[in-house]
Amino acid sequence: MTRVLEISPRHPYGATVTDDRHENGNSVASLVPTADAFIMGCALRAGYAWPFCKLQFHLGQAGKGVDFSQFDSVTFDMRYAGEAGRKIRLHMTNFEPEFSTVGDWNSQRYNSVEFDAPAQATFTIPVNVVRTADWWITAHDVPLEKTYTRLDNVTALEISTGSVPPGQSITIDVRSIEFRGKWISKTRLLTWLVGAWIGCGLLGLSLSLLHVRSSLSATNARLELLAAVNKALQLEARDLANQAHTDPLTGALNRQGLREVLMKRLHVAGHVDEEMAVVFMDLDHFKRINDQHGHDAGDEVLRRFAAVIRGEIRSSDKLVRWGGEEFLLLSPETDVPHAVSMLDKLRAALAKQEWPQGLRVTSSFGVTSLKPEEDIGAAIKRADGALYLAKANGRNRVEIA
Repeated sequence: MTRVLEISPRHPYGATVTDDRHENGNSVASLVPTADAFIMGCALRAGYAWPFCKLQFHLGQAGKGVDFSQFDSVTFDMRYAGEAGRKIRLHMTNFEPEFSTVGDWNSQRYNSVEFDAPAQATFTIPVNVVRTADWWITAHDVPLEKTYTRLDNVTALEISTGSVPPGQSITIDVRSIEFRGKWISKTRLLTWLVGAWIGCGLLGLSLSLLHVRSSLSATNARLELLAAVNKALQLEARDLANQAHTDPLTGALNRQGLREVLMKRLHVAGHVDEEMAVVFMDLDHFKRINDQHGHDAGDEVLRRFAAVIRGEIRSSDKLVRWGGEEFLLLSPETDVPHAVSMLDKLRAALAKQEWPQGLRVTSSFGVTSLKPEEDIGAAIKRADGALYLAKANGRNRVEIA
């Protein structure tokens, strides 16, 4: 599963040489291509502050290059001959629209590494030793968070003379340069395997659900069993995903979403100062709707109910589907009297709403106030008690804890 990108006389990639004469220097580079090598000669002369000759391989044009980000190592088959020093530089220029301009060579990110040419002809270095050149970072005023090495759009690769004294003749004989890397990294492979494992688990759960649904009878016991299985599967799927914060049927927050809202409500000091209204609500006679008109009609009633609530509350208010036909509403910076006024408007909006199959849908509400520093669980329990009182007193009403 190893992939190789080879640069050699068999794959020349537009090999050329250049030197420091365009920088008013005096070095002279020459190129002799043969059947099995690129031979760069360099008469390194003083004149430019950093005299150089370099062999360039052009991997792209018009800002389109080659992605080297998945390669791990580079193997050289190279011979170096010089009078003093054996320094070689590897440059990889990366075109990035944020900094680079087509036709401006120095605008491309200059990734570079300098090393001593070993005595043996064949040697390997890791790609991750290549770093963005400091002069390029300074020249383009690159912010610190973007000074990382980037090799996803390399337009040219260069073999250059390094920090060696001028006044000598250098020959660099390049037989081949091979970049090697895995087609699939270990991390990605493991991620896919874990994803496939989770997918098979979810598929198994889905098939089990279909099997249970197909074998249900009309008895109440079997219906209760299906509800229990559905609830267990939903809880397990939510634990596996652990990402969704909203209820897929109604678009309201789920309990995970409620937890995130409550965490964000805390200040840095770990407390909040404003009062918040907590409302527990329940659709009246919802089981009768499901029994008489089917679960599809029940689901549509839940969707429209949640839509009506969201259309009437503020953007700062949070609607949570607590379970089944039960919903929780959190209204920050709201006292009980204002909450009751809001709930009366909600009851009026529900009365005006058109429901499936001409149904008349109402809701009962229990409201309380969450004081600063009070535990949310205690407030929810109070609101739930007020909801049950509203149902006991005839439904379609608001009761205060």
